[in-house]
Amino acid sequence: MNREHKILLMTTVSLALIYAGDGIGVTSGEERPSVDSAPAALKMIMRDYSTAASQQLMRLEADFNQHLPPGVSPIVYLDYDKIATWFGLREGPATVAKAIGDYLLVRTGRSYDPPSLDLLARAMNSLDAEGVVMQKGGGGSCVVVPEYPGISFDSSYAASFRIGPTDLLAGKTVVIKMTTKEFADFVNAHESWHCLDIRYMQDTGDGLAGAVKQHRAEMFADIGGAMEGIRDGAGLTLIAKAIALRATWAYLTGAAHARTPPESDRHFASVIYATEDGLSALKGRIEKMGIERFRQLDREHMRALDYEITDAHCLTYAQAQALQTYYATGDAQGAALPLVAGLKAITAASVRDLSPAELAAQQKSGGTCNPCRLNEDAEKKLLLAKLKARAGELGSDTSFPNQLKAREEMTDSLRDKLNRDPASERATEEQLKLLFYAVP
Repeated sequence: MNREHKILLMTTVSLALIYAGDGIGVTSGEERPSVDSAPAALKMIMRDYSTAASQQLMRLEADFNQHLPPGVSPIVYLDYDKIATWFGLREGPATVAKAIGDYLLVRTGRSYDPPSLDLLARAMNSLDAEGVVMQKGGGGSCVVVPEYPGISFDSSYAASFRIGPTDLLAGKTVVIKMTTKEFADFVNAHESWHCLDIRYMQDTGDGLAGAVKQHRAEMFADIGGAMEGIRDGAGLTLIAKAIALRATWAYLTGAAHARTPPESDRHFASVIYATEDGLSALKGRIEKMGIERFRQLDREHMRALDYEITDAHCLTYAQAQALQTYYATGDAQGAALPLVAGLKAITAASVRDLSPAELAAQQKSGGTCNPCRLNEDAEKKLLLAKLKARAGELGSDTSFPNQLKAREEMTDSLRDKLNRDPASERATEEQLKLLFYAVP
């Protein structure tokens, strides 16, 4: 494999709760290749390579598709592990978009048009979770790019505060006690609820008016994501964490986003994601009705409740305008006053300054290191040796199925460590990145 030409562009990590589009679709008729024509290696990966993250996606997909409200397209999740493994092989496709297309063909029996695949590839390359409704060709589906499973909550969330060359968390640390699993589950449920949205996602526009419409869609998805967590057994503290996550990000990034060009996708981002009022209202409704009673609701009733709360608590145009003016000028007036006060209070409880010792340690770890490239090469060789040895223990180190099994076991082991041992998460993330690129 030519690594210069075939590599996932995993250099940008965002908050992973971003714009979801619709109206792009599948091709049909004679243009559709046969599933039977898929290469043997791809079929083996799709059938036999199943990490714990892959299995969780399949369970999530089955649960959603079994209990979809009326009028909703079936959901299909893209699997980073299967797609990256196929893409990385020497006989694999030349682009991530083509790898996604091959994956979807085997999964769904459909081929998707180039713009759709390019959009999905951009999301995967930048590790952006995204839900994309595809409705052409007569058979609708909603394709979800999930949260990338090889990164911790701390790293993913911290990266979302880097706006251009500026790190808005410089000298600070987030104290939102959200686990990596909680974050991934919330993100994946959020994107899945975009697929359940048959109202807000169809309501588009430009400028601030368009941002207000996107805000409704994001509040709906945030409420749905929190609902899923509570339904699956989480306590109301999950909603409190989601409120802190959203409010802190919106408040600290507001001014930087307001300085971007008005036509930029990020110009109104801190207005779009100011969803804390809706999440707070959800928490109040569940407290009033009782958490056990809430857990008995099916998704159709959950969606009705979600629309009710979003309609009542989403930002009005006047509130959004006042909030954006505050971000641009620092002057809170009228409708912005209670909004800013709430955002500021939540942020104050969610972020603290680093101690001198913590700041020194951070600066040391972020410094330059001349032998780092050599260390990475050495780590890669050690990792490949471990994979080869494990494949040998399974029967043969040249057997592709054994290589896949060894890779699967090591991936699961490292991700389990990422969830259990926050103190070593940076080193574990680096090992997972090397493993992600390791060619079976």
